[in-house]
Amino acid sequence: MKIRNAAAIAAIALATLTACGESTESAAPSEAAAPTPASSTAPAQNVQAPETNDLMSEASPEGARAFLHHVFQLKSYNQRTGETEELLATLDGAEAATAEAEEFAAMYADGGWVLGGQPKVKQIIVTTPAEEVAEDVEVDALITVNPDAYTSFDEAGEVQETRPFDPAGTIYSATVVYTDGAWKATYLEETPDAELPSE
Repeated sequence: MKIRNAAAIAAIALATLTACGESTESAAPSEAAAPTPASSTAPAQNVQAPETNDLMSEASPEGARAFLHHVFQLKSYNQRTGETEELLATLDGAEAATAEAEEFAAMYADGGWVLGGQPKVKQIIVTTPAEEVAEDVEVDALITVNPDAYTSFDEAGEVQETRPFDPAGTIYSATVVYTDGAWKATYLEETPDAELPSE
């Protein structure tokens, strides 16, 4: 009798532990839904905003490069979601970049979306001499970028614009300033004819 009771208690305990394990496992995925890339029939879902980099807190050439890399991550995030808040917070008078961000916001607000086209940074070249980079100094940079093939859709899923992948890529020019513990881009624009410095 005692053996049977002990076996029953053990079975109940095991079932309770198993049930606990199952509830923990099933709860975990609901905490953060997995991101889904855009397609020709729907926009991207559950895209996470890019995280900042510790180097961005430095008034140095490395800090400027880390900041600009983050800005392009935010440009990609804006293009995939229409979200502008974090990107616009990094800009201060950069009219072309601001206008582009607001165009994507309007597109998504109208039910449209973008497939592809994310700007992939190849190289960030700070052209201001390293010894001159300091707080409140305008720092210039050139950024070589390879955008993916791009297609935009309206609310009905009709193609609005397409751009093929260009292996030659393009060049952006930027001016950034480190003030009050943070970088801001005062100028950021595509300048495909800009000349890169020779090695």
